[in-house]
Amino acid sequence: MIRAGLANMFRKLHTTIRLNGTQVKEKLHHFEKSYQVLKKSRKELERGAEKQRIQRKTLNKTPYTKQHAQHVLKSRHDVPDGMLQSVMLGPTSNSDLRFLKLTRDKRLMYTILGVTGEQMRDSKLVAEDVRKFLARNQLEKAVLLARLAKGRGIVGMNKIIEHFCQESQDAKSAIDLYNWRKKWGIPLNEFTNTILFHGLAKLRDPLTEKQSQRVLKIASQLIEKGAMNQTEFNAALSSLVNGGDMDLVFQLFDARPKLIKGDKITYTLLLRAAAKLSDDARCMSRIDSIMAMLPKDCLDSRTMYEYCRAWHQRRDTNLSAVASIAIGKFFELESAFDGLDLPAGVNLPDLQYWGIEKRFRPDVHLVDLLFENLEKNKLHDLAWGFYQKLNIESPSLMRLSIYERLIRIVTSAYPTRCAEMAISIFHDLDTRHKVNKNSMILVYKAFEKQAIRKFINDSSSQIDTLLERLFSFAGELEGERAGDLRNKPLNWKAWIFCWNVVNKSNERRKLSLRRASWVLDQYLSTLLTGQTNVQNLNPQDHSGMRHVGIEAVRFLTYFLNFFKLPEQVNLEAISGVEREAFLYRRLILRLKERILQKVEVIEGKPGNVESIEESLKHTAQKLKKTKIPFEQQRTS
Repeated sequence: MIRAGLANMFRKLHTTIRLNGTQVKEKLHHFEKSYQVLKKSRKELERGAEKQRIQRKTLNKTPYTKQHAQHVLKSRHDVPDGMLQSVMLGPTSNSDLRFLKLTRDKRLMYTILGVTGEQMRDSKLVAEDVRKFLARNQLEKAVLLARLAKGRGIVGMNKIIEHFCQESQDAKSAIDLYNWRKKWGIPLNEFTNTILFHGLAKLRDPLTEKQSQRVLKIASQLIEKGAMNQTEFNAALSSLVNGGDMDLVFQLFDARPKLIKGDKITYTLLLRAAAKLSDDARCMSRIDSIMAMLPKDCLDSRTMYEYCRAWHQRRDTNLSAVASIAIGKFFELESAFDGLDLPAGVNLPDLQYWGIEKRFRPDVHLVDLLFENLEKNKLHDLAWGFYQKLNIESPSLMRLSIYERLIRIVTSAYPTRCAEMAISIFHDLDTRHKVNKNSMILVYKAFEKQAIRKFINDSSSQIDTLLERLFSFAGELEGERAGDLRNKPLNWKAWIFCWNVVNKSNERRKLSLRRASWVLDQYLSTLLTGQTNVQNLNPQDHSGMRHVGIEAVRFLTYFLNFFKLPEQVNLEAISGVEREAFLYRRLILRLKERILQKVEVIEGKPGNVESIEESLKHTAQKLKKTKIPFEQQRTS
């Protein structure tokens, strides 16, 4: 018994020694047992296998060289040499996109994307590379990089969604990418939902009905999972407001979880959605219900602005005019609703309902809305009176767009004196804002509107007054110093509008010779500056110069009538004033002919531009020095 136990113990000891022995003993034992020489021990084999595994793993994280990548494409994917030579591989190339569809070889993808496997482990580096691809408008490479990064591509994928909304203006792709990222193993973070909804809300074109339904589905799923907060909820509402079906906005609001009570932004968006309803009755019903459940802490000037804007957007003129009354009631602008009465059946709430004793202070957005409402409902006298008061008492509330709106209002409402009113508004604008070309054009349009009225163009004195104001305004803003000319000649582009006014005011042929010759002198001064030379014009200015030339010819055709001689007259026998009139008429005809030749060249017809310009300049100089025949001027 004892001997058997000892034998068993020694047997175990022998085995233990063999298992824990050196690699040499292991090889010796293997030789004694099988008479074969073992080159590597078991541990050596395991260490070698582990080393190879690490090497393969490291190698798989490195991209191919470009030469090896071309070899792989040629050998594995049968890409011909001609195509490889014409294509550049790398992150900045757009010609290698076709190869991404051929392979799943990550090393080849790394070569095309210009990254390594180690870089893919850093989410910050991935996001930066995605940003670079998006900056070069390489959307396919940006998406592929984020997909390869998996969980490290969260920020990068957010950037791509943001790019689709802000730069590409592509709602469908942004929503598709949001859904696909789940299949690609790229999770959401705390910013993803807000980025998507906010981006969709800022699109220039509204969402289609199908896109709005998809947004509602995404938001509803988040609510069911309890994964939506107040910020995301407001962003989702905002995106639906940018759609066509406002019922979806209220459907989402009704489905809100109990933890989301709604804030100022929420109720502002609801009012904005109600304002977009085309049916006035439905809109008013919605607005009443929103205002009834509006908490006191959610009522501010922005909320009341949207409330007034909802009234403004009504189709019915009487209902739309309520906006001006509401602005005067809720904001410190008493004059806004003077002389206006509420339609029957319409009642506006009092601020005391929410415990607010003091009206809100107005801002530039509210004042702009007020003038927009007065313009829409043709309350022009109220608009003009309120402008005069506001421009004195609170000029800081008058921004550039308000002045331009006032110019349009007076042009529409006061056609026989809109030019002088527009100039007055323009001067007020000029003292507080930087003047732009659009504001000047609006004033020119006011002159054109006044010029076509019979009250103006049927009286030579009225025409004189109008044209004096026109050229005084144009010379002040668009006059240019040139050489030894006493006055500042107009910039040639000003004549695009000046000729319109001159010719429209002369529709009844009441323009006097004195005023016509004065206008011609202004035009000749512009010609002599050389700024009208075709060689000095940009191609985009050709249409404007053509218009100036045609209108000048139209004016000269009328001007020639002042120097018309009898049909049967002996030109060789005439003398004195008649001779002067004949020679002056010939100069006008020559000027007219040269201008027509110049117009033909601008239109693309053959002609010697330099010769035409030189002849035109010479004729203008001669006309400038020639006095108008006094007899015709006196008898006219």
